[in-house]
Amino acid sequence: MNGLVSLSSTIAVSFLVSTVVLLILVKPLKQVLAMLCRSGESTPFWVAFTIVMLYAVPLFFALMWAPIPTEAVFTLRVALLASLFGTIGGLVIIGLKIANARQI
Repeated sequence: MNGLVSLSSTIAVSFLVSTVVLLILVKPLKQVLAMLCRSGESTPFWVAFTIVMLYAVPLFFALMWAPIPTEAVFTLRVALLASLFGTIGGLVIIGLKIANARQI
């Protein structure tokens, strides 16, 4: 697998993982953030921020750990693992922040 195909595959896997997670979470996320934002004016910002972060963090880890051009299966495996690691890490941080904000 050449470098461009490897990079493209890594990016595609990362975006696919993030999109699946966001399709599941976007509606409940909006509801929780609306409850936390008292005035409601800042809710769109925090929803957009969270969505961007749930794309950016997995992509960062996927690109950071992307192997130099190698076998396609290995490249996709590393991209998927890195994307999932970034997604889980991002969700843990968001979950902790929301949990702490609800206690205030």
